[in-house]
Amino acid sequence: AAGHVGCLTEGQSPIRSSRKLAAVNRLPAGVAHEVKNPLNAMTIHLELLKQKLVGRGRRADGAAGTTAGAAEGTPPVDVPAVMKHVTVIGDEIRRLDTAVQGFLKFSRPEELAPSPVGLWGLCDDVARVVGAEAQAAGVTIENACPADLPDVYGDQPMLRQAVLNLALNAVQAMPRGGTLRFDARRGPARTVELSVSDTGVGIEPDALARIFDLYFTTKAGGTGLGLSMVYRTVHLHDGTIEVESTPGHGTTFRLRLPRA
Repeated sequence: AAGHVGCLTEGQSPIRSSRKLAAVNRLPAGVAHEVKNPLNAMTIHLELLKQKLVGRGRRADGAAGTTAGAAEGTPPVDVPAVMKHVTVIGDEIRRLDTAVQGFLKFSRPEELAPSPVGLWGLCDDVARVVGAEAQAAGVTIENACPADLPDVYGDQPMLRQAVLNLALNAVQAMPRGGTLRFDARRGPARTVELSVSDTGVGIEPDALARIFDLYFTTKAGGTGLGLSMVYRTVHLHDGTIEVESTPGHGTTFRLRLPRA
């Protein structure tokens, strides 16, 4: 059933916050990798662009062409061919900017403004935000958080963004429809446990161990920032996060946060 979380079965694996702290030490290597690839692509396409433009600036006999000579003996610039390289360079510059901005968001200190946060209201807000995308995908949203559940103590905008990231991922994992379910309960040692479940495609075991790593993504066009930011937010709130997933059946994220 949607939202059901039972004993771990084959293909499921928990990932706890304490096991992911080492990811912080791998940030420089991840950033270097993400910066190097766009720079290499830009270098290659700039060289190709240079070759095309220089070639148009010479006469048929190989001598440097003047403006008149170029007009008489040199074919016009192949605009589509040139623009292809310009487009690639522009795309790589944007990719580079995304990588750098993501690193800055992940690494710089955050000023938390904690206050009591009700999970039912927070999940209801997130459900409204993703409602249109969910409806288009044939996804039903269920908010099963008890209204009388104790509040958690945290930064409301940061927690909202974390749950929103999980909800958007869940909807995108159900292209043929399904159920996105929010549920919550009292946890041990004055904590509250929030679950975000879907009935989507699931996560393959070899990817499951890396999903919180900065820049790791299995989605075409994905940035690999969303789940890293979720993990970081939970860690900043002295909470824990774990995930269970079975390919073809769905995924459940559990966030355990301090009670207000």
